[in-house]
Amino acid sequence: MLETRINKMKTKETTDKELMIVVKAKYLIPNPDNCIENGAVAVKGTRIHHVGTFDEIKVPDEIDKIIDLGNAVILPGLINIHTHLDLTNLHNRIKPTTNFTHWVFQLVGSRIRWKEAEYNTSIEKGIKLSIESGTTTVADIANTEYSFSVLKKSPLRKVVYKEIIALNPDHAKDVLKKTQSELSAITTDDLFRIGLSPHAPYSVSKELYQAIAQFARETDTPVCTHIAETRDEIEFLTKGTGSFPTLLRQLRAIADNWQPPGLIPIQYLNETGIFSNRPILIHCNYVTDEEISLIKFSGASVAFCPRSHHFFGHTNHPFQKLLDNGINVGLGTDSLASNDTLSILDEMKFLSLHHAILPNTLLTMATVNGAKALGLESKTGQIKEGLQADLCGVGLSDTHTGNIYSQLFDAASKNIFTMVAGNICYHA
Repeated sequence: MLETRINKMKTKETTDKELMIVVKAKYLIPNPDNCIENGAVAVKGTRIHHVGTFDEIKVPDEIDKIIDLGNAVILPGLINIHTHLDLTNLHNRIKPTTNFTHWVFQLVGSRIRWKEAEYNTSIEKGIKLSIESGTTTVADIANTEYSFSVLKKSPLRKVVYKEIIALNPDHAKDVLKKTQSELSAITTDDLFRIGLSPHAPYSVSKELYQAIAQFARETDTPVCTHIAETRDEIEFLTKGTGSFPTLLRQLRAIADNWQPPGLIPIQYLNETGIFSNRPILIHCNYVTDEEISLIKFSGASVAFCPRSHHFFGHTNHPFQKLLDNGINVGLGTDSLASNDTLSILDEMKFLSLHHAILPNTLLTMATVNGAKALGLESKTGQIKEGLQADLCGVGLSDTHTGNIYSQLFDAASKNIFTMVAGNICYHA
């Protein structure tokens, strides 16, 4: 009996002990400005315990498990600061078009008969694709209540933004009250935060933006909004003409007496007070120098979605000018209704191929800047002792002989390992 009790105690001690896992690879890039050959990361529990070469951290008595990724590079977990995972199942079901309002109309029509099961499977597939591509953190827009429950159960680190739509100013108070009630029923945890996403200036009244801004300030709730996405949006706000009024009348989403504010998008947003929340500004495809100054002064971040931007045929995105002005720019994939994958690595490859941009700038946008945009820089974004163990491992081609960055952004590279908070979520 005594022997049995002792064995049970030993078993409990082993179970309760935080295991020491060492992940090693040919290369380790713990932050955008540093690369270590024969690198390794020691993970204890949910946190990064030590970072360096494998020889530096190899203490056999302390290590419970070694994972050798071989010809690969270990990176901080990639951060996707804008996506709509509930649209995943619409991949290749929306015809490419440069007419944004036509795309929206297709989108609405494609999902008009969806029920809970369709939304859930779409979100679950999006989660799986994200993890397999090396993404450890997502900022997702929740169009339905299903997103919160499905995403909360996922191993991802996530900020889920409740999307809010109401262009009629008379509905602002009721819409906010309903939103507050919905959010109060949701419990957050270390991997799960909630936020608010007033959709866009063509779908949210100034009064509703103002009410959301005040509520978010009082409750320290993260905010994001789509802004300056199309030239049609600019025409709608400045003149009240173009394709948006037609679409909104078809959807019965605009009042007969609606009047345009006569302002370009960032100027309009500034007047709503939403900038006091240091929001994530999604897209910013068309902004003037004056608007860039307003963004910089506000401390807002910008979510740039390179391949979605290309999908719609937009002109050159001002991301380099935004970066040069000290604005925090992170990367997003948007959804599979306007993209081919949910991979931030693929976004970096696309930018590397089409723009003269430094590799460390790409990595900064995909990691450090993403963490800052989401207020998570004390948890993730770098491989650093004490931070959460959010890692990915990108397998490199055996035939590519270039430097580590050309290998990383080569078409043949592929994520083979994903860890979130010390939990191995994917290992090819």
